[in-house]
Amino acid sequence: MRRAAEAVRPLRAALWQRRLRTTGALERLAEARAWLSASPVEVEREQRARLSRLLAHAWAKVPHYREALSAAGVVVPGASGTPAVRLEAFPSLPPLSKRDLRERFAALTAEDSAARGAYPSATGGSTGEPVRFLHDREMHAWKLANKSLFDSWTGYRPGEPFALLWGAVGDLAGAGLRGRVGQWLRHELRLEAYQLAPDQMDAYLDRLEAFRPRLLLAYAQSAYELARHAEARGRRVSVPAVMTSATNLEPEMRSTIERVFDARVYDRYGSREVGDVACENGDGQGLVVNPLTHLVEVVDEEGRPLPPGEHGELLVTTLTNMSMPLIRYRIGDAGVLGEAGAGGVPWPRLRAVTGRVTDVFRTRDGRQVYGGYFTRQFYGRDWVAQFQVVQEDWDRLRVRLVPRPGTDPELVASEQAELARAFRRAMGEGCAVLFEVVDEIPVSPTGKRRYTVSLVEAAA
Repeated sequence: MRRAAEAVRPLRAALWQRRLRTTGALERLAEARAWLSASPVEVEREQRARLSRLLAHAWAKVPHYREALSAAGVVVPGASGTPAVRLEAFPSLPPLSKRDLRERFAALTAEDSAARGAYPSATGGSTGEPVRFLHDREMHAWKLANKSLFDSWTGYRPGEPFALLWGAVGDLAGAGLRGRVGQWLRHELRLEAYQLAPDQMDAYLDRLEAFRPRLLLAYAQSAYELARHAEARGRRVSVPAVMTSATNLEPEMRSTIERVFDARVYDRYGSREVGDVACENGDGQGLVVNPLTHLVEVVDEEGRPLPPGEHGELLVTTLTNMSMPLIRYRIGDAGVLGEAGAGGVPWPRLRAVTGRVTDVFRTRDGRQVYGGYFTRQFYGRDWVAQFQVVQEDWDRLRVRLVPRPGTDPELVASEQAELARAFRRAMGEGCAVLFEVVDEIPVSPTGKRRYTVSLVEAAA
């Protein structure tokens, strides 16, 4: 069977190339690769030109932005009647929220969206805020181009076996003809990440071992849980490259996945609304942002841009979706920008994506504690199968724990006390830490399980 798959691989690769060509993605992939050879100054100039065109279009064709861009002084009518774009005023444009998408869908739709081949899509609602939006032909072509480019950085080539450990129903739906053809083209093994019970993970390891994928694309959290399970079982499954996405990748998660799967991990960042934004290329300098498709800002609580190296909220502008431009979109994540040109790559960098904005816990005295602090407290505690830390109030944490079968209850009790001390060091000695030992921590409708959640931030 493996010899037959190898024999048909050139056909798969040729058909995938044909798909890229017919959608326009192949031309855009070549364009992106050409810009990888430019200088950082040339790249920045090109990105600013694309942003200017987007803003002029949004002002002319999108009712919501006609109001917002005019009010912020970003676009003003020129003497000849053509709009004049003032990029220096761009940071004064109020960010776009998920609520805006839900409540102003019609006003955010470009008047020429039908001519651009606009089609509807929606988020899975992993944060409790499902939203609808439009993409179009141009954005679809760039989405395919970015996926192909990012995949190539891992060493993967079309036609090689590819595995997916994912949870979004839309992504895994393969019952239709289009889905089955897509699976065949990519030589794809699909594994659901909804419920990773021990027997299910054993079966997944068997299937991965038999399939021998060149690349595994997975929720970071799901790949980590599968790797921990494999290690506990004394199993090793070789996967040359693992691309993580959808949930935050912590250093311990990366090292565990790399050790167990004998793999190189490449973290990728994006969302259903904005597509793939950035991906690691293997040089250890952070995630590379495609400046032809996205502008990424890191801002403070007032929406003001922060310089590279400072932590803040991420705003994403889609530069290719003219049917429903998302400009300074509050994607819901926090992160840190890096320096453009790092590692000899002229494109912008995201040094780190540090998780959801609601992963940042806040104290009464105004301090912020990144959710990764709590996640790190569970490193090395092999008795913990699953956990979740929820900030219910300024001075109250609820910690849900799923112990591995056979765990000594006295160990659980003693380590709970140790965890509570660590949590109070960060949140204050007056913080109440309430533990719950449960059988399962539910995942979201898209299969994601959030390790840390601040309800204080969500309500702010």
